[in-house]
Amino acid sequence: MIPEIATRTIAELAPRIKTGAVSPVELTELYLQRIEKLNPLLNAYVTVTAEQARSQAKVAQSDIAGGKYRGALHGIPVTIKDNLATKGIRTTAGSKILSDWVPDFDATVVTRLKDAGAIILGKTNMHEWAKASNTINRFFGAIHNPWDLNTTPGGSSGGSAVAVAADLCLASIGTDSAGSVRTPASLCGIVGLKPTYGRISQHGGVPGTGGHSINHFGVFTKTVEECAYVLEVVAGHDPRDPLSVDDAVPRYTDALGRPSDSLKIGVLDSYFPENMSREVRQAFDAALGTLKRLGMKLESISIPHMDLVPTVFACTMRFEDIAPHDRYLRTRPRDYSPRLLYNQIGALTIPEATYQTAQKVRGLIRREFAAALAKVDLIVAPTMPITAPTLEDCERGYTEIDGRRVPLQDGRGNFLTLFTIPFNLTGLPALSVCCGFSSSGLPIGLQVIGQPFQEGRILQAARVYEQAAGYYRKRPVLPITE
Repeated sequence: MIPEIATRTIAELAPRIKTGAVSPVELTELYLQRIEKLNPLLNAYVTVTAEQARSQAKVAQSDIAGGKYRGALHGIPVTIKDNLATKGIRTTAGSKILSDWVPDFDATVVTRLKDAGAIILGKTNMHEWAKASNTINRFFGAIHNPWDLNTTPGGSSGGSAVAVAADLCLASIGTDSAGSVRTPASLCGIVGLKPTYGRISQHGGVPGTGGHSINHFGVFTKTVEECAYVLEVVAGHDPRDPLSVDDAVPRYTDALGRPSDSLKIGVLDSYFPENMSREVRQAFDAALGTLKRLGMKLESISIPHMDLVPTVFACTMRFEDIAPHDRYLRTRPRDYSPRLLYNQIGALTIPEATYQTAQKVRGLIRREFAAALAKVDLIVAPTMPITAPTLEDCERGYTEIDGRRVPLQDGRGNFLTLFTIPFNLTGLPALSVCCGFSSSGLPIGLQVIGQPFQEGRILQAARVYEQAAGYYRKRPVLPITE
């Protein structure tokens, strides 16, 4: 049997840690034991920092006992995606090229977690250079979804999502350029938040793991309430990131108790409906029904140029993200996996004029979303068009959807990220929360999108929905148990 405490949430554990009822040292040891037993099965961690974690836990326990409690994350074990710099700990970005790189500094999000007293258990596995959504890594191995070990957990932050979903940590920080937080959150049945562009400092992210104007750092937790706790700690202005916004960080936890029955919810009338599988559509329709029963008002909205999103996104992402790879492509091309190498070479052929045109269209799409959000409080959509494809599907490049063979890569780009990329392109905050399960038991995600810097409103609505739907109570059953 799994120790009951391993399935608890930050909201449940923090008060008990504060009073001394739960020991950070014992909690950390429990998670390290679970990692030792389960990581060979899941491959969620690429580096486990056991001794450092034990040391941090002892300090946390001593400080708390001495009356120096720092807040809800004090003594809480967390993980960091392996494309965020960690001082003295190797940071590979899932690549052979950086497989031995040990930074001499921490990313700002890591510093803030440490300052809050969180305990860093290790670095989570990811797709090579964060460049795909299946986390089949040629150098560090494929990651397995705890709901079905034969399926992908999504990516590129697959290890972070699996670590949270399988109770190998309590929270994780990932990155999201095309859905790399929300996609694995959806496929693993947990909460994944991509805040507004500029809400979280990106200082310390590995260059070349996300286009600079569409990349975001994000949060993985088991519940919406926990997400609010973590966001309060990691958000905020950072002088080392000139694109981070110099606005005060709200108390996001305060938003969780606000009434939501007056909220007006927008439902997009195109793009999403025609790409959903039957089971995703059923779960999404059921979620809309729940929102309506909770008193929220549903309204159909349109984005006239929505069909241009994939093309504009692909041009933006590939053009912006190729520059950091220039020296590696010249000196170490064979240290990329073959598929990524060909994609990188292709990115070099995008003309600057094409990129500039794409940014003009991007501005148009952003204005259309702003106009839609002026009429409603939030937008909801499925996070993914399908549930988790098998690892075999990802290798062969297609999957079966409602009796049809569907390529996972087509002229629009990556099929698995079609529903997430609009909100990287616009920079809007978006959160994925579980809204049901397929007939085979695989999770399905609901995406909640808001106006810039309205994460509180997103958390408010998502929390009310989450509590009403109750899917967060279900957890994967792994073939190995304690």
